[in-house]
Amino acid sequence: MSLFGSPDIFDLKERDRRWLNIRREMEESGLDGLLVVSDGQLERRGSLRYISDIGTALWYGYVLFPLKGEPIAINVSGEWIKETRMLPIRGGWVSDSEPYAPVIAEAIKDLNIGKGCIGIEGDFIPASVYQRLVRELSKATFKQSNIVHELKMVKGPEELKVVERGVEMVDKAFETCIEFAQTGKTWNEITSEVCKALYHWGAEDIGGYPLSRSTNIIKPGDSYHLYPETQAPGGYWMQFGRLISFGEPEKELCTAWELDMNAQERGAENLRPGNTGADVMKAINDALRGSKYTGAPRGSGHGVGLDVIERPYITLDDETIIKPGMVIAVHPVFSPHPITFEAVADMFIVTEDKPRKLSRITQEIKVV
Repeated sequence: MSLFGSPDIFDLKERDRRWLNIRREMEESGLDGLLVVSDGQLERRGSLRYISDIGTALWYGYVLFPLKGEPIAINVSGEWIKETRMLPIRGGWVSDSEPYAPVIAEAIKDLNIGKGCIGIEGDFIPASVYQRLVRELSKATFKQSNIVHELKMVKGPEELKVVERGVEMVDKAFETCIEFAQTGKTWNEITSEVCKALYHWGAEDIGGYPLSRSTNIIKPGDSYHLYPETQAPGGYWMQFGRLISFGEPEKELCTAWELDMNAQERGAENLRPGNTGADVMKAINDALRGSKYTGAPRGSGHGVGLDVIERPYITLDDETIIKPGMVIAVHPVFSPHPITFEAVADMFIVTEDKPRKLSRITQEIKVV
């Protein structure tokens, strides 16, 4: 049973909104085409999905998006792009990626941009593909692009609706976990039940931070950190963290968790237009002042959307300007790291006023 109803989550108005914005940015950047790459990692396929609405079953795939004309999808099919090309049968070992380039090069020529400036968007492209593109398209210019990365940071109204329904899905999974969790079961049994509930309510995939896994039996005094990173229908990632204690938790655990909740609240107060990720991180560190903890250097949150980690990053060196429509996860991570838990984690929508927390699950330690 899905919370989303029809599998066609977005209509063509959403496609047209995205494509219009992408082409506007391409024109300003002097690009004749954009090569958007899915690099095969579950959590780094967002740019390709943003431009094509192609689902996450894909491993390696490409979309050629011209400034003028219809885009071409390579090794993918369906959704918003009508013309598709398939790659040759993949070989083995290192030569595996080599057949990709000739198909891409041919599509670039067919779009009449073989002598133009082509942006490459995506976290990774196989080196053999890039080298062969440069050889076969010697009159073209290739450069890195962040157009889609920049645009997908700010969600449109239809995207925000999908994100909110995804949070509802995760909340329901948490309620299922509370009903199921008890001493005498193994960690694997609880994690399996959480995953089953997420898929039942429509999750596309589960990745990211690993849930507790062990065949050990849960005993009184143990705690379970429920921290699923899952993809809701539509491809939007969810981030959520709560702590379940089997029996009354120890005082030290309660103190650390209380501090974490306070740090998240102080950080979230700074999710306002015009601030930066660094401003949020400074607020978290201020909340921890006087304790034995500081915010971990790797950060305490990030934007979240079609990729599980997007900008802005909640780190001291991030200068990304926070804007209305961004969805940002705040999960204060401590240094030194407590053994007992990772973080309180919640997603917030940035508005013109104060940020809006999405989950309706209260944050206190749940005692079962």
